Amino acid sequence: MRHLDRRSVLLAQHKQLRERIVEVGEASANVLASDEADLPVRASEMERAIGVFADEMRTHLATEEELLGPILERLDAWGPVRLDLLRSEHAHQRAVLHALHVGCRLGAREMARRARMLIADVLLDMDAEERDLLSEDLLRDDPIILDASDC
Repeated sequence: MRHLDRRSVLLAQHKQLRERIVEVGEASANVLASDEADLPVRASEMERAIGVFADEMRTHLATEEELLGPILERLDAWGPVRLDLLRSEHAHQRAVLHALHVGCRLGAREMARRARMLIADVLLDMDAEERDLLSEDLLRDDPIILDASDC
């Protein structure tokens, strides 16, 4: 698979995740704003949105590691550091997803607060990945190094 194809797959997944993040954000906000009578319905909607997001997020994390892992490892001198950071962030996100999965014990409002923190974290992470890992300057198919000099 070419680097351009890897970028396209991962950026398309980021776009889909952003749509799911909006859904989780809206559902969480509805839980936090609901009265006690509406809470069970709103909590159910939120749990459904979180479930869809979590499934897509887990798939994305695995795809990202599969597509970027071998490339980052040998891309340049910073490649192994980038790969370690990617894996660390993914481990954190998996742990938070797991905590939300078992979050029924937390109560709906606390689950909503944690979901909002997670989606904010994921948005920041995706922005950083797009800037630092998926940029055309870094992940390119041609061997030409930009801004290089033979001096």
